[in-house]
Amino acid sequence: MHGRLSLLGAGALAVLALPLACSESTSPPGDGANGMVVVKLTDAPFLTDSLRSVDIFVVRVEGRVAAADSAEADANLDDGASGGWRVLASPNTMYDVLALQNGATATLGSTAIAAGTYNGFRLIIDPSKSSVTLKNGVILSGSSSPSVTFPSASRSGIKILLAEPLQVVGDATTTLVVDFDVNNSFVMRGNAIAQNGLLFKPVIKGTMVGTGG
Repeated sequence: MHGRLSLLGAGALAVLALPLACSESTSPPGDGANGMVVVKLTDAPFLTDSLRSVDIFVVRVEGRVAAADSAEADANLDDGASGGWRVLASPNTMYDVLALQNGATATLGSTAIAAGTYNGFRLIIDPSKSSVTLKNGVILSGSSSPSVTFPSASRSGIKILLAEPLQVVGDATTTLVVDFDVNNSFVMRGNAIAQNGLLFKPVIKGTMVGTGG
């Protein structure tokens, strides 16, 4: 429309301007025919709908009596004893956490520790050996393009968020289930994973499911 008006003379533009301005200023909303507005609700697909596997290399799981924040969970990875950490499991194994759904679990290990209340737990992973595979088979790692932005260190300690402190009872077995929350642990960079990759922001929860003799 603007291209056609530019071909008119200046006088014609002046004549057209008055009725046009009046028309715009004297037509409040609601006059004339109604327009239909349709409002719809949808749910964006879970991030896991775009992924084939999430392979995390778990080095160790450690716990301690004192609570720990994220910085403490990522400190002294080679000498956990200096921070009061006790090794609970040392799998040194890759796990596809997407395969551990609907009640499926993988045993990382077990050990005997002193009875008491434990408030701090951490998962130590090797980001250089971890990766995410998309449904189309493309593998995203810390060095691929696009990539998964893992921590740059060869090992990373991740705080396990506890629903409640873990109670270890003498002469009994206590089970801690570690839940790797995939949908909240990876954030899309940009509008498409295949183009921009993912950002790793781990959310890992721990729940005591029972103590048995």
